[in-house]
Amino acid sequence: MSAALNSFLTPTTSQDNRVAATETDGDPDAYPRNLDDQHARLVRWFEEAERESIVPRAQSEQARDYKNCIQWTGPERKALDDRHQPITTFNYVSRKIDLLCGMERKARTDAKAFPRDPTEDDRADAATQALRFISDDNDFGVIRSTVYENMLVEGFGGVLIGLEDDGKGGANITYEQAPWERIWFDPHSRSVDFLDARYKGLAVWMDREQAEELYPDARDVLESSFTEHTLSYDDRPGNVAWTDTTRRRTRVLQGFWSERGFVWEASFTRSGILVPPAKSKFRDRRGKSACRLLLQSAYLDRENHRFGAVRDWISPQDEINKRHSKALHLLSVHQVIAEQGAVEDVDKARREVARPDGYVEVRQGLKFEVERGGDMATGQFQLLQHATQEMQASGPNASMSGTDPRELSGRAILAQQAGGMAQNEPLADSLRMWSRRVYEMSWMAAREFWTAGKWVRVTDDLGSTRWVGINRQITLQDELAAMPQEQRASVMQRMQPPLQPGDPRLTQVVRVENDITDLDVDITVEEGMPVPTMQAEEFQTLTQLASVQPGLIPGDVLIAASSLKNKDQLLERMKEHQQQQQAQQAEQAPLVAAHGQAIVAGLQAKADADKALATERIHNTVHSIAEVHGMHNQLMQPPDPPSAPGTSGAPEMTPEMALEHHIADLRVKHAAASTNEAKAALIARQAGHETHRAVATIAGTHATAVNTARTAATPIPQPQPQGPPA
Repeated sequence: MSAALNSFLTPTTSQDNRVAATETDGDPDAYPRNLDDQHARLVRWFEEAERESIVPRAQSEQARDYKNCIQWTGPERKALDDRHQPITTFNYVSRKIDLLCGMERKARTDAKAFPRDPTEDDRADAATQALRFISDDNDFGVIRSTVYENMLVEGFGGVLIGLEDDGKGGANITYEQAPWERIWFDPHSRSVDFLDARYKGLAVWMDREQAEELYPDARDVLESSFTEHTLSYDDRPGNVAWTDTTRRRTRVLQGFWSERGFVWEASFTRSGILVPPAKSKFRDRRGKSACRLLLQSAYLDRENHRFGAVRDWISPQDEINKRHSKALHLLSVHQVIAEQGAVEDVDKARREVARPDGYVEVRQGLKFEVERGGDMATGQFQLLQHATQEMQASGPNASMSGTDPRELSGRAILAQQAGGMAQNEPLADSLRMWSRRVYEMSWMAAREFWTAGKWVRVTDDLGSTRWVGINRQITLQDELAAMPQEQRASVMQRMQPPLQPGDPRLTQVVRVENDITDLDVDITVEEGMPVPTMQAEEFQTLTQLASVQPGLIPGDVLIAASSLKNKDQLLERMKEHQQQQQAQQAEQAPLVAAHGQAIVAGLQAKADADKALATERIHNTVHSIAEVHGMHNQLMQPPDPPSAPGTSGAPEMTPEMALEHHIADLRVKHAAASTNEAKAALIARQAGHETHRAVATIAGTHATAVNTARTAATPIPQPQPQGPPA
C-alpha cells in the first residue's frame, strides 16, 4: 500500500472510538449517531456491495485477462496440448485498447478557468496556473490515462484526493489513483459518475505490525480482526478472507457516505472502527460537502453492473481465435473410410496416413479411402474472415491506427476515421466530465487550504516557464520596488514623514496579489479526442489562398483556423510578440525621426545652395543681356563723319551690316541666357527629387529598423522567469 493511502487511513484523533454522540453534544463536527450502530451499518454496506459485485467483478477480471492476452480457458489449453496444436491468439482487444489510450494521451490539455466577473481576468489566469500546478505536481495526466484504461477494460476507475501539510499552515492537494479492484460502492447506484451512490469506499490490505503502528488506540479491534472470515477484496481480483494468516495481514476499509447534508468518512475493519467518522473537508463547485473519492464508469446494464468497451469485443475475439484454431486443425487431420481387413495393422496405417509422405498397403478388393478436411477448413476460414471484419468495424478501426491495407482516397480515410471516433466520443465525454469534477474539487480545496502565499512555477506545452504568485502579500517595499525611479522618489517624499531606509512602514502589507480565497471561476476541459474532419481540407485551401497572395490572410487568422492543439497559446504568444515589436518601434521612433530629419536638412541645404547658384547664374545672364542692349543702343546712334580722302584704314561697315552683326551677337547671348535658365530649372527639379529621395530614405531606414528588430527577436518570445523574492 502506498504511503499516501496510508496517510489517508491514519487516525486523526486519539479519542475512544466507542464514544457516543451524546458525549459530544455541542460540537458541530461530531458524528450524530452511535458509533457501534454506524459500524454495523458500514459492515452491512460493505458485505452488500461484496455480494452484489461477485458477477460483475468476475466479468471485469475476464476483460482484463483478454487485454493481457489470456483468452483460452484451462480445458481449452489442455485440449490443444493433447493434440499437439499450438495455441494461436490474435489479440484485437489489446490493439483497440492501446489505440484508444494512445489517442487519449495525444489529446491531453490542461483545464482553463474563466472569470465570472469581467474585472477578474488576471485572477482567473492565476487560477488557471494554479490548476496546472496541481495537475503537474501530482502527474494527473498519468493518473487520468490509467483511470481511462480502467473504464475501457474493467468498466470503472477513480482518484482519491487528499491534503498534505505544506509546513506553512496550509495544505497541498494530492491525487492518488484508486485501483479498481479496491473500490466498493452502493450496488443500487445508477449514475455513471456515482453521484447517486449513498456509500462507497476503498479496501486496502495492511500488515498487522503496520496497522498496529498506525492505530495504536485500536489494538483490540485489530486483534479481533484476525478471527472472522468472509469474501474479500484483494490487492488483485480474487476471493480471499478478511485476514491473511500467512502474512499476518488484515483488511482496512475506508468508507464514505452521505448523511444529513454532509459527506462523512471513517476507517474500519470487520471488528470495529479504527478512525471515528469525520466530515469531509472537500467541497464541490457549489460549495456543498463532497466525497473526495471521485469515480467514473463507462457503461451500465439494467442490473447496475458496470462494464467497459472490452465486453463487446470478447465474443468476436473468441470466434477469431477458435475458428483459426479449428481451421488449422482441419488442415492437419484426415479421415479414413475403410472396410474391415483392408490393412494389416490399423495403428500403423493411421500413423502413415498422418505423415505427409506416408505409405499404406491395402488388400486388393477392399475399400480404403482417405478424406481430407480441406472443404471444412475453407468454411472455417470464410467465417474467420467475417468475424475479423466485424471485429475491425467495432470501435476504433484500422483507418484510425493507419494500418488499413486497402488503397483508399484521402477523403474516404477521413470519413472512416471520423466514423470510428464518433463511436468513442461518449467515453471521451465521460472522461472529460470526470476530469472537470477533479479540477473543480481541487480548486475549491486550493481556495480554502492555500492560506499562505505560494509561488507557482508553471511550464506550458510550448516549454516556457514562469512564476505566478498566489495569495502573495505585497508589502510597501515590494510596491515601491516595482515603480519607476522618479515615481518611487516622488511617492516617498509625499509620505509624511518621508520614508527612510529601515522604516517599519516598508514591511506593511498593502495588498494581496492574486487572492483566490473568494474567486469564483468556471472551469472547462476543452480537449477531446482528435476527430479528423473536412476542416483539414478547408484549412489546406486557406493556406493555398494565402500563398497565392502573400499578406492577404494574416498569420493569426491561419492559426485560428487550424486544428493545432495549443493554438490559443500560440495566438497569445503572437499577440505578445507584436506588442513587443510595437514597443521596440516606439523606442526607436525618435532615433529614426532624428536621423531622417538630419538627412532632410542636409538635402535641403544642398538644394538651397543649388538654388542660390542658379539665381546667381540668372543674374549674370540678365547682366549680359543688359550689356548687349547697351551695345545695341550705341550702334543705333548716328555714325561719325567720314575721314579725309586718302586716309588709310579698314573699309568702313555700312550701318545695315553693323546692325545685322549686333543682332547676331544678341541672338547668341539670348541663347546662352535661355540655356542658363534651363540649367537653373533643372537644378531646381533635381533639388525636389533629392527631397523625395530623402523621404524615401527615411521610410527605408524605418523598414530596416523594423526588420532588424524582427530578426533579432525570437519568433515566439520566451518570457523571462521571475523567481520568488529573496
